[in-house]
Amino acid sequence: MKVLAFGAHPDDLEIGMGGTIARYTTRGHEVLMVVATVPNRREERVQEAEEAASILGADLVVMDVVPDELVFSRQLVRRFDQIYSGFGPDVVYTHSNNDSHQDHAAVTNAVIATTRKNDCSVYMYEQTIPGGIAPNPFRGQYYVDVSDTIMLKLDAIMAHRTQLDTYGPWWLEGVKGRAMYYGFKINVKYAEIFEVIKDIALW
Repeated sequence: MKVLAFGAHPDDLEIGMGGTIARYTTRGHEVLMVVATVPNRREERVQEAEEAASILGADLVVMDVVPDELVFSRQLVRRFDQIYSGFGPDVVYTHSNNDSHQDHAAVTNAVIATTRKNDCSVYMYEQTIPGGIAPNPFRGQYYVDVSDTIMLKLDAIMAHRTQLDTYGPWWLEGVKGRAMYYGFKINVKYAEIFEVIKDIALW
């Protein structure tokens, strides 16, 4: 299986679905992580993103969209189209379309446009740590047991040292606690959840 995962910034994918990425790769599936923009400290953050992707066993593309130009547009959709057609995924992941961060929203709108006519499943992950509170709740229906890969997720997040400096160790505790909460709901230790845009059976 080929999995394409979009995030607006370095660390977004690790926070939202790092355990699921590691679950895919440890089972022999191919994952391509795509980062749309690097808003600051570019050299450091790209290096951190590369290290995190390596921990998760995934490949990485940093698109380098200028931060102020990361808006939902024909140009952004065309660039996503090129990545999509070049990779040929079976499954695509992106931010929630109710995310209050403007960069996250722009990425998801472009992903939805890119996948509108294609034969792939599309899921959205939750990105609220750190992040703003949105008026519409995240309605996750699809649960993934990440008990075996939670440490890879946390190690990948810790690779983003610039962000650890900003948010402190409670950041990791929040991410881990959320995974424990979702795991408790399905009687496993840790889980990640996703909203389903479309789910196409691969068997």
